Amino acid sequence: MAKIHIGKYEGSIYQEGDGWTGALSLGFGPDGKRKRLKRKGKTKTEVKDKLKDAVEDLDKGVKPDHKYLVRDAVNDFLTAFAKTGRSPETNKVYRSLADHQLIPFLGRIRLKELTADDVEKWLNGRTQHLTSSSLGIVHGLLKRSIRRAARHDKVARNVADLVDTPEGKPARKSRSLTLEQANAVLAEAAKPKHRLGAYVILAIVTGLRTEELRKLTWSAVDLDAATVYVLRAERHNDETKTPLSRRGLGIAQLGVDALRALKARQAAEKLKAGDAYEDHDRLFCNERGAPYSAQQVRYHFRKVLDAAGLNGAEWAPRELRHTFVSLMSDHGVPVEKISVLVGHKNTKITETIYRHQIRPEIRDGAEHMNDIFGSKVNKSA
Repeated sequence: MAKIHIGKYEGSIYQEGDGWTGALSLGFGPDGKRKRLKRKGKTKTEVKDKLKDAVEDLDKGVKPDHKYLVRDAVNDFLTAFAKTGRSPETNKVYRSLADHQLIPFLGRIRLKELTADDVEKWLNGRTQHLTSSSLGIVHGLLKRSIRRAARHDKVARNVADLVDTPEGKPARKSRSLTLEQANAVLAEAAKPKHRLGAYVILAIVTGLRTEELRKLTWSAVDLDAATVYVLRAERHNDETKTPLSRRGLGIAQLGVDALRALKARQAAEKLKAGDAYEDHDRLFCNERGAPYSAQQVRYHFRKVLDAAGLNGAEWAPRELRHTFVSLMSDHGVPVEKISVLVGHKNTKITETIYRHQIRPEIRDGAEHMNDIFGSKVNKSA
């Protein structure tokens, strides 16, 4: 048995079974019993290094729980995050990324034993499966989880902070329907057989966000004035992301017609369902009044596009908003006006998000010179 001193603590390292055990005396507890700190390893050096780390944590006030895993830290963070008043959509995204992209790979590792190499290997292994944006979110989720654990003295340092987020797979670029395609989709969406035809029409003629449309209520619609009043609820207390997220928008006549037909159909369905009808005042709901989920909206949206001659699986509902911006820009509406219509606080956001849909207003100087003088200089003179 070898006597050792680590910091102000005295102890010993001795052979036990196939390995070695180190123990430091921490004095006596209030009950009069001796308190000891133990670590095990295959060699004396390994045990001594573990004891040094333990003493360092002890001096910093860290109380590592060797049963506390990475998944525990992530789950504790998500539980606390859900109580901060963030939108349910954000909580859902974080939980999905944690359950599918983080916990299956790092969750069983003891938080105290997690290394920067572990984090780097995990992130690199996800680059072919996640976009750069999603990688940034899930890496940030791990960093915030460990940061919270450190505040609760579960770990001394945040190893996830030591690793840079790698580039992920390229994200699919959003597109917009051409005028011809938009006309075909609008004509198809107007047919009574489509459950969410009015949703598609309203998305194209107003440029509303998908979450704004799904949450839209009849009390926010004035069909006589052809106006819809939009509140983009970002948090549980109904605060909005920007002042323009709370705005009134005019509705084109084909949108008004679609909503009148929808209202009449819902009235008939409500009468038929009787007491079984769930009245949430939503525009877009099933036959019994229950609001549609984002997944259900995508299903019905794709059915409309398929029937219009497009491959619905290649399109997303958000691209109807891109279509609105594109059609407005092609029709000569200035970006300042488009920015107001889509609820952005400035044109920079509009130009950044919809750069492929906005017609360029300033051409390169070389283009103008070519227009003025021609692309070739006359050398005959």
